Amino acid sequence: MDKFQCDIIVLTWNHLELTKKFFESLFSSTALKIKIIVVDQASSDRTREYLEQLKQNLAGKLEIILNPENIGFVKGVNLGLTLSSAPFICLANNDLIFTKGWLEEVIKVFEKNKFIGILNPNSNNLGMHAKGQETIESLAVDLSSSYSGIFAEMPFCSGFCMVMRREILDKSGGLSQDYIPMFFEDTDISMQAKAMGYLIGLAKGAYVWHKEHGSFREGNDSDQLFRRNQRLFQDKYGKTLRIAWLEDNPFDLLNDLQQAISLGRSANFVTFYNRNIGLTREDAFKSLNAFEHSAVKFKKFESYVVLFFSILIKKKKFDLIVTKNLVLCFLFKALGQRVANRPDDILINRLKKRLAK
Repeated sequence: MDKFQCDIIVLTWNHLELTKKFFESLFSSTALKIKIIVVDQASSDRTREYLEQLKQNLAGKLEIILNPENIGFVKGVNLGLTLSSAPFICLANNDLIFTKGWLEEVIKVFEKNKFIGILNPNSNNLGMHAKGQETIESLAVDLSSSYSGIFAEMPFCSGFCMVMRREILDKSGGLSQDYIPMFFEDTDISMQAKAMGYLIGLAKGAYVWHKEHGSFREGNDSDQLFRRNQRLFQDKYGKTLRIAWLEDNPFDLLNDLQQAISLGRSANFVTFYNRNIGLTREDAFKSLNAFEHSAVKFKKFESYVVLFFSILIKKKKFDLIVTKNLVLCFLFKALGQRVANRPDDILINRLKKRLAK
């Protein structure tokens, strides 16, 4: 038997109908040789009976671990990893609907770029929605025809459907136990992959649909857990910064774009404000022979007065404003804003640590 090309690890906990739709779309949309590793978290409906029947029909392509209790996402995934041996591993929620060729497209991006370590497929979860009468299948066809093999960087990958090279999980020892039972384990493994020298991001031509929180109930406990793990993540890596970078012309923007990409790789978000951009966002990255980075945005402004007040009244305040304009620098500082002529590494690291407290 040929080796499996990808192991798909999925956790189940009740929600049988979601799980059935997951498998139906997975089998109809995936041509590569895959092994599915299901970790059931003590389901009390008929999920276990369904999985046992499925295993009989799949002849060695499905492994099942039946937990006597729900041990949480992190422990469940790490338990599933003990049965994994393929060169690629996909962590998938059981509330996904896959589209034809999704995994083949993801693997194509990996094979085209040996330094990419983790990928998300495109998804409504990442802001790519079908519009009007468009179906998710027709959207997927359009994305594949337009972006096949195309990669875009992101500051973090999301755990709803995350495909990675197995050496990342081998070197890290699996998902971090710091974040038990869940939340921020995906952002942490993203940071670990980048520390190993990999890029992470999006396979733009692949698409899956995610029923967000379809198999998860939110409440006060989950809110508290999210905030706790957010603090753990910030203690470890510092706060994710939001930076406004004001440019007077497109030439300065292009000169500073590479540093902005580096800031994005360090888990920060940069918005360039420029009066005379004169080029598309895509062309700006191409001019540096760089991948697009989702953490770097471009916005045009016509008036410094309008720009000044629009920044001040934003609900989500910028942690740092970068400008060489002395008047703006004085005004922003007078109003208590953090301002710099250039965001050097020492300044960024100090800010990340200070604001994380």
